[in-house]
Amino acid sequence: MLAFLDESGIPHPNDETSRPVIVSICINEEDVRGESAHLYSLKRRLGTPDAELKGSKYITPRVFRNRPNEWELAESFFDLCRSLPFTLFAVVMEHPEQLPYGREAENYLPNEYRYLLQRINQLAEEKNRVATVLFDGEGPTLYGGLLPKKFDSFLYRSAEGQSFTSICDSPYFVDSGLTQGIQIADMTAYVCRVYQENSLYEGIPQADGYLSAINRYYNVVRAKTIDFTTPEGYPRPGIYFMPESDHYKSSE
Repeated sequence: MLAFLDESGIPHPNDETSRPVIVSICINEEDVRGESAHLYSLKRRLGTPDAELKGSKYITPRVFRNRPNEWELAESFFDLCRSLPFTLFAVVMEHPEQLPYGREAENYLPNEYRYLLQRINQLAEEKNRVATVLFDGEGPTLYGGLLPKKFDSFLYRSAEGQSFTSICDSPYFVDSGLTQGIQIADMTAYVCRVYQENSLYEGIPQADGYLSAINRYYNVVRAKTIDFTTPEGYPRPGIYFMPESDHYKSSE
């Protein structure tokens, strides 16, 4: 199984986003080629075979109002997602007002990644598979280039990480322009963030076509996730809402 991870927004006090999101798209390895073919066919049909799907490029209010051809790509993408064989997990974070704990420490993996790995490992266990984690190629620049070391340290040095026997111990950093799974993660993470930042769970503003579309896309995203129960009997929702306090505490 392959697990593609990408973010929308950065959990940092100086970042402008108020609800940064990290998403994992989990796909059985034998389904990856077919899924990529479906996405390529979609892009080619719309005259953009080389397009890299990014939420910040295709799902903005400006595109919605002024670029109908580009918006059609977003509409067609989420319509296609309904039938694509992947499972989505997401962590929606409250914006940190202080620098998160251990950001510059190479031996500490931030809690949002840990929460995603919990879900990836549980899904892989239930499918009797081993998950390989793939990050956007820009991943090594995150956390001052320490993300690979943080991941490695968590899996080898923490008791929880050592228990994740259904996750491959070597993550990969890939080119998002060539990796459809990362593009799916980018698009869905963007929708999750905009949905949360505009509190669309409370209702859609009247006559706002853009946010109405975001709400429809979020419903597609929500339908692609699975809610688990931990071995201790606690709920483990597929889309987890991480409080600000979790930015500041160690996982140990």
